[in-house]
Amino acid sequence: MKIEHHHKIGFFDVDHQFKLRVQSVARFFQEIAVVHSTKIGVGPEVLLEKGFVWFLHRLEIEFFRYPMLGEDIVITTWSRGFEGVKGFREYRIHTTSQVEIARGSSVWLFYDFKRKRISRVPGKISTRYAVEKETSFDTEINDWETCGKIQPEQEMDISLRYSDFDVNGHVNNTIYLGFLETLYQRTINTNGRPIRNIKIRFCREIDRTKERIRCGWHKTNGVYQFNIFDDSTLYADAEIIPMECGNDMEKENRWGKDLKYP
Repeated sequence: MKIEHHHKIGFFDVDHQFKLRVQSVARFFQEIAVVHSTKIGVGPEVLLEKGFVWFLHRLEIEFFRYPMLGEDIVITTWSRGFEGVKGFREYRIHTTSQVEIARGSSVWLFYDFKRKRISRVPGKISTRYAVEKETSFDTEINDWETCGKIQPEQEMDISLRYSDFDVNGHVNNTIYLGFLETLYQRTINTNGRPIRNIKIRFCREIDRTKERIRCGWHKTNGVYQFNIFDDSTLYADAEIIPMECGNDMEKENRWGKDLKYP
C-alpha cells in the first residue's frame, strides 16, 4: 500500500534562494513514514507504550531538480518489507503532473527499550503493512559500502541547539542532513553544483549531553565522503555526489522566481 501526501513548499522548507533544502526532504520522508505507520495502528506512540521504537539506519536521496517556494508536490512512501531486525522503506516526490523531483530509499532498525538492544521485528507489527516490492534505485542502500572514519580535508565545528533534539532526547536524523548540507554549501558548492545524490549511515545517537560535534569531508574518485564525529565517536558517515551541471538545473528552476505569493 502506497501512502501519498500533498504539500505546498513553504518558507521553512527552502533556503535563501527559495529552493528546497535537502534537510526538508529528509523531514518529509520521516513525517510521511510516521503517517503511514500511524494510519495502520503501529505509530510511534503505540510502539513507545510497548517499549519499542524504529531507528533510521541508512538513507539515500537522489534529486532530479529542486522545487521552489510555492510549488505543489506529492510525497509518496511504501513499505518494501522486513528482514530480521530491519524494515525497508521507499519514497518518491513528484509534481501534481507526475514529473519526478526526487526519490529515496531507507533502512530502519527495530529497537527494544526494555532489552536495550536491536530486536527482530515482531510479526504482529510487520503484518500490518501491505508490502510493495517496487524499488526506487537499481542498487540496494542496505548493500552500500560505507567509508567509515576518514581524514577530513576540510571540517567545521557545529554547536548543538535545544531544537536539534527530538522526543527521544537525541539529535533528530533530519538534522544530520542539515549538518552535511551546511558543510557542502560552505566549502564545496562554489560553482553552483547542488547535491544530486546523498547517502548516509547513522552510526551513533547524539544525546543531550553533547554541546558540539564536528563535520568533515574528504574527496575520492569524484565522490565527497563525510563524517559527523567528535574526538571519540563516529556518529554518521556519508557520501555526496554533486549534480553534473548546476546551470541546467538553475535554468529549469528559474520560472519559480516569477511565482506570486500571498
